[in-house]
Amino acid sequence: MKTIGQKWILFFVSCLFFIAMQAQDVKTIFQTANTYYKNKQYEEAEKMYALLLQKEKGNVNVFYNLGNTYFHLNDFPKAVLYYEKALKMQPDNQHILHNIKETNNKLFSKMEFSKEFFVTKQLKNVVQSKSANKWSVYMLIALWLGVIAICIHFFFGRKNIFQFGLLSLIIAAVFAWLTYHTYSIEHQQDYAIILQKNAFIKSAPVESLNKADSIQTGLKVQILDSDKSWLKVKLPNDKTGWIEKKSLGLI
Repeated sequence: MKTIGQKWILFFVSCLFFIAMQAQDVKTIFQTANTYYKNKQYEEAEKMYALLLQKEKGNVNVFYNLGNTYFHLNDFPKAVLYYEKALKMQPDNQHILHNIKETNNKLFSKMEFSKEFFVTKQLKNVVQSKSANKWSVYMLIALWLGVIAICIHFFFGRKNIFQFGLLSLIIAAVFAWLTYHTYSIEHQQDYAIILQKNAFIKSAPVESLNKADSIQTGLKVQILDSDKSWLKVKLPNDKTGWIEKKSLGLI
């Protein structure tokens, strides 16, 4: 007869075995998908990557590879969607940024975008140029430099060291804000890609409303509000309106 201790050991061994099998299963699917992709069997690769996302919903490599797959399938709206999902996790990844630019060039020849103030636009680019993890590393470095410098000042009376420490603490506070702001952006689904052809934006969330403007597929929009099966969005030209959820892919 097994003791309680033996039962717990058996339970933990079973859990570890199950986890190992799951990890092996994920690795096998990923390798299979990559093989299909390398052999230019993009339809099969898409199926395998989609299956993999059911097991690992936040895998940046799968998002990126799936974006590449849709690009080769000439499904550019979905390519942008999955590139944007990958970029949300790695905002400073130059390969993803390049692919988004190339895909948008395929989608849009000429489009009216918001004439945003240059300084504001540059500030947003700086904030979104690094991930929350990287900003937090910079924050910790500045914080420790500040603390060490101030401690040196108290022990040795170095005024210039104290000024350096104070400046470091101020910079650490700025990095802390950047970390928080970037983290908030990374964990909010407030942007989406138009996926449905012949999608329309309306002035109110009403199915029978006649007045509507068509929106091009692949367009990135900001989500402002929701009402049942409708979302209020802002277009790149700052125009706002309501669109059905089924027309969008959330980033």
